[in-house]
Amino acid sequence: MNIDDIIAFLPNLDNNERNKLQNALFELQSDLDLKEAIQEGLEDKKNGRVSSHEAIMAEIKAQYDTKND
Repeated sequence: MNIDDIIAFLPNLDNNERNKLQNALFELQSDLDLKEAIQEGLEDKKNGRVSSHEAIMAEIKAQYDTKND
């Protein structure tokens, strides 16, 4: 079920209640997404799929360095 399905299932809600429910469900989904991303990062670290800060910054600088154009 997505957020719209849940809200449609509750037809007696007024607009204020709908907004509160939408916000709460959005925050819940955001929390779940964050937990999933953290878990994925921990798995990456555990399995050696990591890069140093310096390596990432060098890639970013190389990609956006306007002197190379």
